[in-house]
Amino acid sequence: MPLPTWDEYLAQATVHLAALRKAAELGSSPPPSPPRPRGQVPEDHRAAAQRVAMGYDQLAVEVTNRMASLAQRRTAPADGNPHRALRPARFIDTPA
Repeated sequence: MPLPTWDEYLAQATVHLAALRKAAELGSSPPPSPPRPRGQVPEDHRAAAQRVAMGYDQLAVEVTNRMASLAQRRTAPADGNPHRALRPARFIDTPA
């Protein structure tokens, strides 16, 4: 399969970013990323590439902030004593 051109790649990356955002909202697995052309980004495509990169960065910040807020709302364990011995694990009512 030949590698895409930079125009095709940036269009695919934009679609991938939208699908990735939707997957993050739904909590599903992320879609596979598009194949990237080899070499440096051409000068005439740098602005578009930076916009797509900022979109990925923004999504990462949003997901990180959401996860941090969820972690703050999690309930603390009832017995937070780290020095208490744990009971042995039980698997289907059978001591391990």
